[in-house]
Amino acid sequence: MTTRSLSCAGLLLATALAMPFANAQGVPPGPPLAMPTMADTKYDAALVVRDGSATASDGLVLNSPKDQYNGVIVSGGRSAFTLKNAQIALTGMGKNDFLGIGAGALVRDDATLVVDHVRIETSGATSSALVAAENATLRVYDSTLIANGGALPVGYIRHIGPGMMEPPAPLGLDGNARTVLAMSNSRSFFYRTTIEADGWGALSTDATGGKLYLEANDCVLRVKRKGYGTYADFGAHVVLNRTVVESGGELGIIAGKARIDLNGVTGKVGRNGVMIHSVMAFDPTETAELNLKDTTLVSAGPAILVKSANAAITIEGGAITSTSGQLLSVIKNEDPNATKTGGKPVPGVALTLRKAVLKGDVANTDTDRALALKLEGAQLAGALHNVVLTADAGSRWTATAASEVVLAAASVPAIDAPKGVTVRAVTADGSLKPQRIHLKSGGELIVSAR
Repeated sequence: MTTRSLSCAGLLLATALAMPFANAQGVPPGPPLAMPTMADTKYDAALVVRDGSATASDGLVLNSPKDQYNGVIVSGGRSAFTLKNAQIALTGMGKNDFLGIGAGALVRDDATLVVDHVRIETSGATSSALVAAENATLRVYDSTLIANGGALPVGYIRHIGPGMMEPPAPLGLDGNARTVLAMSNSRSFFYRTTIEADGWGALSTDATGGKLYLEANDCVLRVKRKGYGTYADFGAHVVLNRTVVESGGELGIIAGKARIDLNGVTGKVGRNGVMIHSVMAFDPTETAELNLKDTTLVSAGPAILVKSANAAITIEGGAITSTSGQLLSVIKNEDPNATKTGGKPVPGVALTLRKAVLKGDVANTDTDRALALKLEGAQLAGALHNVVLTADAGSRWTATAASEVVLAAASVPAIDAPKGVTVRAVTADGSLKPQRIHLKSGGELIVSAR
């Protein structure tokens, strides 16, 4: 059994949907705690479709104040059900969103659900609008999905694991409901749909099963308070195409070996653009992947923040603006459960800027891993700190403040700095001798041997 990193939902489950919890040092204490299964869960629902017992519903209207109550449940490999022109409003409390209890619609167990021109709104803790799990396929068209969250039950104690009703405290997120939750090798597709959350997350993945796909096309993701537009757990591949994301927290979060692709996305967020982290992983070499193509992003904090994780990041075209002036910040994770390297070599962080004109600092203060920056037909204005720089003939880096880089001879022609700015470079390239170079705009490049 392989145990992976703790996710934003608080739990990255192993393939058996179980996980050993860790102590403050991230060391599992023993046998895993069993996760209840959907098959063993008794649900209370307005409409249940099992093994093709029905194929469609048109015009369903449901308003329910009951706790732990589901609107629609579709399950079984012979089920292919269409929910059309429906309005579902649930104001009762959920119970466990890993089991989809209290969801507006739940599709599971190899079934297929099509949601077309539907409005689902929930107003209860851990009450999701939609949940997809157990190899299910979900397709949503021209709909509105909202999770408002709600009051927590009396006596609830914040924790991480099955039945948790809030995101893990180290992530600093608000709210107690995820609007969409995709799990266990499901495939979910959204088209021209608005997905709104009070906090926590709009499009979330968890307990992925190792191979989960989630895609949003021409959608709007909106998180009112601190939360994320989307989350990619270990084993998840999330793709946003031409989608607008507004959030008081992050546009996206990646945990461990997972991938987010942003194509033609427009985002405005109150904290970090995309945060990448790895916690409670036994494999410190696992690497996240993030690709931004023709994406416009405005963030208050770093456009990309990497915390004790390995990452392969590509930005192609687009416009990235950080109010804090940080394009990429690589730091140690303050979470006590952050993955430890044990002094072993790890892949580190690789940032490629391709055919882009960007501003912002790139810095690495994580002593466990290196940060490599590659410019391919790109222009960057900003300070670099503890960065291995490679730039092709069609690129230009203008240092806006004192910088320190590791350098090869071929990259020297791409470097510039204004008067008063010094770039210090070390090199192991035998063809690049220690020297002081006066740069075109008046700054200096000081090269020393490594």
